[in-house]
Amino acid sequence: MELKNRITGLVAFVLLCVSSITQADAQVSVQEMDSLSKRQQAIVPIAAFTAKGDMTGLRTALAEGLEAGLTISEVKEVLTHLYAYTGFPRSLNALTAFMGVLETRKAAGIQDSEGVEAAPLPQDKTSLELGTAVQTRVSGRPVQGGVMAFAPAIDYYLKAHLFGDIFGRDNLGETDREIATLSALASLEGTESQFKSHVRIATNVGLSGNQIWQIAQILKDRVGLREAWRANQVLSSLFERKYPMPEPIDDVFPRGRLSTFNYFTGDVYNSRLVSTDSTTPCQASNVTFSAGARTRWHTHTGTQILLCTAGRGWYQEKGKPAQPLEAGVSIVIRPGVVHWHGAAYDSEFSHISVIPNPAQNKDTWLEAVSEEEYMGLMIK
Repeated sequence: MELKNRITGLVAFVLLCVSSITQADAQVSVQEMDSLSKRQQAIVPIAAFTAKGDMTGLRTALAEGLEAGLTISEVKEVLTHLYAYTGFPRSLNALTAFMGVLETRKAAGIQDSEGVEAAPLPQDKTSLELGTAVQTRVSGRPVQGGVMAFAPAIDYYLKAHLFGDIFGRDNLGETDREIATLSALASLEGTESQFKSHVRIATNVGLSGNQIWQIAQILKDRVGLREAWRANQVLSSLFERKYPMPEPIDDVFPRGRLSTFNYFTGDVYNSRLVSTDSTTPCQASNVTFSAGARTRWHTHTGTQILLCTAGRGWYQEKGKPAQPLEAGVSIVIRPGVVHWHGAAYDSEFSHISVIPNPAQNKDTWLEAVSEEEYMGLMIK
């Protein structure tokens, strides 16, 4: 009886282990299915750097793409596909850079896979017929009216050339084409509406929401914060995410060190640019506020000048409405005026703080700007 119980227990244990392994494998399998493959991930920086015209970043991304499993044919097709979105100059520059990367790798004894060339387009349809069918399918409906009716030529070129001659080539899948398109559009200024349209197309051709969000993350990790922010803004709206990524800035001056003084709410960075000496009774510092960061209410015994250089922020004097700040705005703060300044809740912000006669110009720090005061600025 004891032996029987031991065997029964052992069988149960083995079955439990097998079940756990199977469940774990299933979870990994689901995660892998809902994630871009390594070769698809490699398309993101290739497309983004092509759109930006960043040849240094592109060369690195091209080499990494080949290592991730992209074939020479696939990379050429990505770069050719992108001319429809970034223009011939960017596409031609990227293809030239790719030729150089291949030559360097060949000289180093690296043999990259050629891949397959595109098959001829169907002979039983014109490019316009093929493109119209492809555009309707990937868009989920016929595309007509609006700018297409206003400029029939662009409607023809989109249908016949983009969706017929380019999308009709079969050596790069539609999901890969949309990964490249979204990555490029996120790297261009002012293409939010096109990015939004291609999110719908990407979903229609088989990319999941998580895979599309992964494009934004790869942009953040491997390309740049502004490219990721552009993608994040559109995706946050489409997927109704409550807290989108704050708008990043490019500091003109060094960001400096994170301040450890208890004068601020949130992270604030300070870099001294000009120090006072016997002939220069003035100091200037670059002050960078992370999104939502701000000073406490405070006063100066002398004048303070703020020269705004990047991002969006606020300045407020006690008892007066807050004033929005952006690059190019200057603020002169008179002695004894109670005030605060800092970033908008959804953007980083930088200004140069100029303090004349710092030896005699002393600060008095008061209470923090409350969340109610600060968040109330959004609804005014």
